[in-house]
Amino acid sequence: MLELLQSLLLAVVMVPVVMAVMLGLIYGLGGIFNLISRTSQSK
Repeated sequence: MLELLQSLLLAVVMVPVVMAVMLGLIYGLGGIFNLISRTSQSK
């Protein structure tokens, strides 16, 4: 029973962390692409 609760708690903690990492990666990639497109347009 304790192991089940532990794994459930781990899943509950991991889901927001994974979502935050995914959003951070998407946001970071978007920023990088914006910088690349901005520098290529200015040339």
